[in-house]
Amino acid sequence: MFDALKNRTALYVEDEEDVLENISMLLENYFEAFYTASSGEEGYRLFLEHEVDLLLVDIELPKMSGIELIHKVREKSQMVEIVVISAYTKTDYFLECIDCRIDKYIIKPLTSRKINAMLERLNQNFEERTNEERIQLDGEFTFDTKLSELRFNHEVIDLTKKEKELLRLFLSKRNTLISIASMEYAIWPDQASSPSRRRALVSRLRQKLKHRFIETCSSEGYIFRLQVDP
Repeated sequence: MFDALKNRTALYVEDEEDVLENISMLLENYFEAFYTASSGEEGYRLFLEHEVDLLLVDIELPKMSGIELIHKVREKSQMVEIVVISAYTKTDYFLECIDCRIDKYIIKPLTSRKINAMLERLNQNFEERTNEERIQLDGEFTFDTKLSELRFNHEVIDLTKKEKELLRLFLSKRNTLISIASMEYAIWPDQASSPSRRRALVSRLRQKLKHRFIETCSSEGYIFRLQVDP
């Protein structure tokens, strides 16, 4: 149940200690990692330190309000799911939260029904996002863009940092020619051109992809052709 939450990271920001503790105990087992903070400033610091997928936040917080925190988070990421949990029902708060693209506004007190409805909504959202993040290369290879994880028949293929960068580049421009110059600049922006280094990297990635997908266009560049059925 709620399988789409299991590899996600959540951050809960709440200044009422009892509420923070009780709700955290109910929710933390649904997520891969679950962080808590008792102030807006602490919450923002944790957000910057960790790759947060979900922000749960109260409105009235010390040092930095929930609204301020949401604004700062949205400046950094449009992808974070945001759920406001608050006792406040003022129209101004609702409007500000809507402007910040929150995903849900829950009125305290939290009940098991509200929590379950929230988890169902989040699970559905993350399921849809997971489908977008997972690229099917062919019938056996997949690449998870969030985790930078290549799999062959569900087995993870170990990639170096540069191999991941190159695969991401190929997938961003799949089925189109990537020139040698643009590829070298994307992978080594601060280094001079090196044909041997480039060919070695492409060769290593090609081997791990079992010599599929990567097509060499002599003296021009490469085309990464997906092999999924139309």
